[in-house]
Formats: sequence, C-alpha cells, structure tokens
Amino acid sequence: MTQNSCNNCAHFYITYKNKFPYGCRAFGIISKKTPYLEIKNISGTDCALFSKKRKSVKIFNKGRIA
Repeated sequence: MTQNSCNNCAHFYITYKNKFPYGCRAFGIISKKTPYLEIKNISGTDCALFSKKRKSVKIFNKGRIA
C-alpha cells in the first residue's frame, strides 16, 4: 500500500475539525496525518481494514454525444 491509500478507501473521510482533518470510520480515529500513517506508526503493519471505494457511474444512452 502507498501513503495515498486512504484516499481510495471507503472508510476514509474528511472531518470538520481544523486540528484533526482526517478520519477513518473503520478504526474510529481522527488525526492530523492520514489514518494509514497513524496505523503504520502505532502497529507497524499495513492497514488491515482497507476496502476500495465503489464508484457509481450512471451512463444514460440519450443519443449522440457530439
């Protein structure tokens, strides 16, 4: 996993707090750094609860595009 893996995780969110802008719903933490780095520093292992975001894309076939 890379340091940007939190941006692609379904549990990652941005908080409204200025001092702790990043959060993880899976671990229930908020931090100054991305939650992946906090978990890596505390446990020494990669994030075990990472799950990729599902993007919903709706394509409507309504004729010509151009």
